[in-house]
Formats: sequence, C-alpha cells, structure tokens
Amino acid sequence: MKFFINRSYLIICLFYSRIIAIIENHFLRINFKSKYKLNKNGFLKINKNSELNISKQNFDFILNNNQETFYSNKYHKRYILSRENLNSVIRLIFDEQFCGFLTSQTGFKYSIDYFGAYQNFAVSKEEKDQPWYANNYHLDKPYSKNMLKVFIPMSEIEMSDGPLELIDINQTKQYLLKKKNIEKAKKSYFVGGIGDVFICKLNVCLHKARIPLEGHTTNLIMIQLNPSRKWYLNAHLYQRQFKIEPKFTSLMNKFVSRMVLK
Repeated sequence: MKFFINRSYLIICLFYSRIIAIIENHFLRINFKSKYKLNKNGFLKINKNSELNISKQNFDFILNNNQETFYSNKYHKRYILSRENLNSVIRLIFDEQFCGFLTSQTGFKYSIDYFGAYQNFAVSKEEKDQPWYANNYHLDKPYSKNMLKVFIPMSEIEMSDGPLELIDINQTKQYLLKKKNIEKAKKSYFVGGIGDVFICKLNVCLHKARIPLEGHTTNLIMIQLNPSRKWYLNAHLYQRQFKIEPKFTSLMNKFVSRMVLK
C-alpha cells in the first residue's frame, strides 16, 4: 500500500511539473531566447565580483542581530526575521537590477513565495543517513520545472562547511532514465562567501545539502521563486518562515494574496 501511495504521488508530481511548465511557457514567458545557461545546466553562480548590486550586499547581520530562532530538528536551526527586517532583506536582494537579470536569464518574472535563513550543523556518524535537512539526493517536488531557488551565503562556505551539492540537468536525466551510478557523476558545489549568489532549478537537478564537518556550519538564505505575470511578494512570506516550503506553489498562488514588488 505504501509503495502504491508513493508511486501515485510521484506520478502526480511529474504530471504537475510538466503541465504547469507548459502553461507558464505559453502564458508567462516574456522573451524566448533559444538557449539560457540556466536551462542548459540547471544552475548559475553569480560571483561576488559581479556588477550586480546584490553582490555588494552583506547579509551576515542576520546571524548577529538577535533574530528569533528555533530548531526544526537538533541539526537544523532557522532564523526568523521580523516583518520589517524580512521586507528590508527582500528589497535589498530583489532590486530592479537583480529582477531584470533573472528575467534576462529565464524569460520570466517571479512571485517570491518562500524565504528561509538557516544554519545546518554536523550530524553524528550514526545518523548521517537520515534526512535531517535534505542531506540525501533528491529533486524538489511538486513544483514547476521553471521554479527557481536563490541561495545566498551569510558566511564563508567551504567544502568543510557543507555546501549545496548539485548534479546538472543532463546527468540527472541519465541517472533517472538509465540508473547510472550517481557517485560517478560530476558534481558542482556552492562554495563561496558573502557576495556570491547561486541560482538553480532544483526540480530538474538532483542535489543534496552536504553535511558539515564537526565544528563547522552552513549558513544560508534560501528563496523560492515561481513564474508570474508580475514581480510579486507573497503575503504569507513572514509566516512561512516557521513552516516547510509550500507544495504545488504555482497552482496555490491563484488562491493567496500577493503584493506587487515595487
């Protein structure tokens, strides 16, 4: 029975992802370059030396500003920004320049539907196989294939700090279709520091959060974006900091309040 339920859920997720992406491509895409780097690889790193304003911003104050925190489990801590601070951070990130850059890379405007600032800790040897914070390979679902994740470090992230590990679109397809050995795939790692930004399509790229070594932590901001007619800010963004990411977001956005991002 459990196998049947899991199998049915997977089929629903795949169907949803493809149908929603077709609708978005037809009704929401505002330009149609034949090849986007994001579509080709599934990810894009913006270097701290970029001319984008976002690369000049420092978000480590979230770690040092007496933010409210809670542990979703013993190895994963979340920082809860006040409504005022959350709004300030969103405005710093999604200025006109960065929004224009994302649209130029994908052809879409987006709804900002989830914000999380968190810290991952080292996991005991006996518990490393358990999914404490998405530390096993997976695809994000159920979301559109056009859904984006934006990751921003709040401190330096090296290999010892547990960076995001990702396999590009083509290798992911080979693994899923041909069941090739995932350990032999070429991996990309989000290592860097304040000023670097990592943009990826985690519905189509296998990925996981690497576990930090003892005494190290991962300190990241993660933001979920879904294609939309305008740049929107989800009215539930503050409350969603306390919860797991919402599912079927592109569909559910038809029934939730959103504000135009100005």
